Amino acid sequence: MSTTDIQPLIEQLNNKASAKRRSAAKKLRKLKNKDAGPALLEALKNELKDKRTWETQYQMIMALGESGHTDGLDFYNN
Repeated sequence: MSTTDIQPLIEQLNNKASAKRRSAAKKLRKLKNKDAGPALLEALKNELKDKRTWETQYQMIMALGESGHTDGLDFYNN
């Protein structure tokens, strides 16, 4: 699946509603697409600002892991 195929899901990661962002992360998790990694990492950085969205944060973290995107591995060490 190419980046253009997952673009709607990547855009949904910025939706106002946490449920929509969580849904996009779940779908991206199932797709295991490495191209989604950078967008997932940026979305997660924004998501971490709100502790109430822990379920969405979890799905984003899991989607990052499934994507194989490794650029965020040192994110918490900074």
